Amino acid sequence: MPEQGKEISLDDSSYEEIYERAMERLRLQAPWWTHTEVSDPGIMLLEMWAILSDMQSFYIDQIQESHYRKYLKLLGICPDEGEAARTWIFFDNVEEDCIVPEGTKLLSDRMVFETEEEQRLTKNCLTGFYLADGINRMDTMRLFRKSRFELQEGGEELFSFALQEPLLPGREFSFFVLLDEKEARNAAGADFFMAKLAWEYRTEGGWREAQVVKDESRGLLFSGIVCLKTAHAMAAGEAGYEIRCRIREGAYDIMPVLYKICLNQVRAVQKNTLCREEEFIFTRDCHKGELKSYLARTGRLRILKELTEQAEGEEADGALWEDISESPEVFVEPPITAEHKERVVFFSGEGHVKVVCSVAGSAPEDFVRDVTGIAAQELLLPRTTLVRSSVQLMIKQEKAGRALYRACRQTEPEEHRYENAWHWKEEETTIVLGDGRHGEIPAAAEDGLCITSLVLCEGKKGNVPVGGITHWERPELFPHITCTNRLPGRGGRERMRPSRQFEEAGKELLRQNRMVTAEDSGKLAAEIPGLLIEKAAAEWRDGMLVVTIFPKQRIKNPYCRKRYQALAEEYLEQYRLAGTGLRIEIQN
Repeated sequence: MPEQGKEISLDDSSYEEIYERAMERLRLQAPWWTHTEVSDPGIMLLEMWAILSDMQSFYIDQIQESHYRKYLKLLGICPDEGEAARTWIFFDNVEEDCIVPEGTKLLSDRMVFETEEEQRLTKNCLTGFYLADGINRMDTMRLFRKSRFELQEGGEELFSFALQEPLLPGREFSFFVLLDEKEARNAAGADFFMAKLAWEYRTEGGWREAQVVKDESRGLLFSGIVCLKTAHAMAAGEAGYEIRCRIREGAYDIMPVLYKICLNQVRAVQKNTLCREEEFIFTRDCHKGELKSYLARTGRLRILKELTEQAEGEEADGALWEDISESPEVFVEPPITAEHKERVVFFSGEGHVKVVCSVAGSAPEDFVRDVTGIAAQELLLPRTTLVRSSVQLMIKQEKAGRALYRACRQTEPEEHRYENAWHWKEEETTIVLGDGRHGEIPAAAEDGLCITSLVLCEGKKGNVPVGGITHWERPELFPHITCTNRLPGRGGRERMRPSRQFEEAGKELLRQNRMVTAEDSGKLAAEIPGLLIEKAAAEWRDGMLVVTIFPKQRIKNPYCRKRYQALAEEYLEQYRLAGTGLRIEIQN
């Protein structure tokens, strides 16, 4: 048995050792061979085979990245793609209400960030900010990060702020609270309950409680979005239309410290989408589809319609798509402008339609490649920073004189034969089409391969400082509106090599106290820090471990319920046995 921790070498013999062993055998088997200089043809061949044996033993003794990738797959661990940096973008000088589409591109020098969701900007603004003493500190709050407001307990309210215009009943209103986030909390007794907040707004009939649609701050513990919805008309106070925050029940172990309240904000991620898809279902009563994403509204489009009837000999589960971009049945509005910020696709027919969108500087045709029909054709994709999981392909097939497309699925290179399959070539940004053994060889066709989704990401380069994001990609679409990140971009990192990922996974696999039985996981679930849990139970069901958690208090808000579940999953994931699934269920 080798010593623990010592690497096992298949054969560590050097060239000199192999050569000397061969010469010793030669002297024993052929004592009459006395000429052992290199000029002798036999000795030259012996040296050559010693070199080849040394090289072969070296390569056999190596573990390639492809091996590590297979080991990770056996452990149920997905390949690491790296992470894109994220930050918050704040908008100022909003002169009229408008919508920033999901995927809107913002620039930090040459770095591209995209908004993660559609955001409605409002011209409304703060006119006052008050603590318990009633003094308006709005001027102080405008001094970003230089103001520090320590909230006091014991009063009727923690703080309040006033808006220039009233909120419309039934419409959601979001604002961002920037807080001093404390990692360490004070110890609390068994009877301690963290504070529950009430957000109230002033009406003619007095203060009424607003519906909390979303609270990413988790009760003013972390910086994030708070989204409210009012049901009644607001009444004006001395400084404007007031909203206040008070403690309904419970208490804080450490009182929150507030830096700033901001309107018009959205989360952004460091990536650059070059090509993506949007899909519509057109019916007899609906022939119009509004494009949602920024790329679809500003870029170039290709329109594909799914065929309802399969061509003769086609399998039922293999959908075929026909390019109808030039069909008279289709009309696409021009890209949006500052005056007209909607873009619509009209289709007079019925069925499932896919819209392939590409950046304005290129067309979907720029993302096509010829298919030669040779086995294992390799195609180098643009840029080395592409996100592998974002790449989607379609293969052109000529059927009865028509150019039809079929989705091309990604597989592992060692998997069995699939139609229209492709895989990545090791660590390169090269895709490999079928070779006849692992995936069908696509038929030769000009422009036969169409890339329908492609995203670029530069990993840790996206960790930009505060104020690093200052420009719109197309400022003419949002005149006068300025953008900046008042928090640094964080979390960006490069793709981890499979060998490094396997090494990191090994540290976790050897750690003690990992879940083995359902009883173990139930006990761990009941001790999740930061959550008030009545009890927890676990059982093996449907081939995975299902953990059921019963909170001490009923969770009505869907967002809070989702966050509660996410925290439980994040905590228990570190104890999950490799190769097993984990599902969390919350029972009220």
